[in-house]
Amino acid sequence: MRFDWAGLEAAIREQVVGFVLRMCAEHPDEHIYGAAVHEFYAESGGTIAWTLVGVASEERLAAAASGPLDAQALRWSPADWPWQLDPGAAEEEWASRLEAAATAGDGRHWESVHQRYLRTAAKACTAARKQLVADGVVGKDFLVVAMDEAWELIPLSPTRAQVRQHFPELDAELCEADRLAACLRNSG
Repeated sequence: MRFDWAGLEAAIREQVVGFVLRMCAEHPDEHIYGAAVHEFYAESGGTIAWTLVGVASEERLAAAASGPLDAQALRWSPADWPWQLDPGAAEEEWASRLEAAATAGDGRHWESVHQRYLRTAAKACTAARKQLVADGVVGKDFLVVAMDEAWELIPLSPTRAQVRQHFPELDAELCEADRLAACLRNSG
């Protein structure tokens, strides 16, 4: 079964861009610093649900946090962000088509379809940020990330410098992975 991966990426990008535009219009006096595609839910061999989109501002972060440590913990915790966008009918249709592609035939391609979906979501985040910054909707410090529970998708959306700045624990892991890869290249 053929699947429209470019269409899926565009749908995710448009959902993120549209929601950020809406939040900027509804809260013009707030500095919106980030958006995230999050709450990835899937059941191996079956369901692949559409994600949520969250948006946060510095002002809402400050109001929600009771101290600097809380602010740091909440900064990249999109489930705790004030503005959430649930999937609509169009997104649910995309999820149905994605699930159908993953479970077609004997379902042995489910894992590869699911992994491609995750990478496509991360790619859409990169494209959404690029569009929003280019259109002057947000500043260059704005970030859009795909955030799974294990944080494995985060490095796929931002630049290495943005990972270093916003997710230093992941940067350390990436540096170690780069070092190990270099060692393997040099040893062979």
